[in-house]
Amino acid sequence: MNKSSFLSEYRKSVSALLWSSNPDKLERFMESCRATLDGASTWNHDGESSVAAWRAIGGKGKPTLKALRALAE
Repeated sequence: MNKSSFLSEYRKSVSALLWSSNPDKLERFMESCRATLDGASTWNHDGESSVAAWRAIGGKGKPTLKALRALAE
């Protein structure tokens, strides 16, 4: 498990949402996710897509910011 694999799985989950069809909007959103994993607080990590991505990389339960930030690069 690492940040890259989580973000990759998260992008797949988010891509199913209607708003993500705008590539610029999706990239800005993914950048806010990366920033949050690096210590900022710009993204709400507690949604269905986050849980799906977390479980896809082997996580149990819901992801916490502490657990997400602790993932290896």
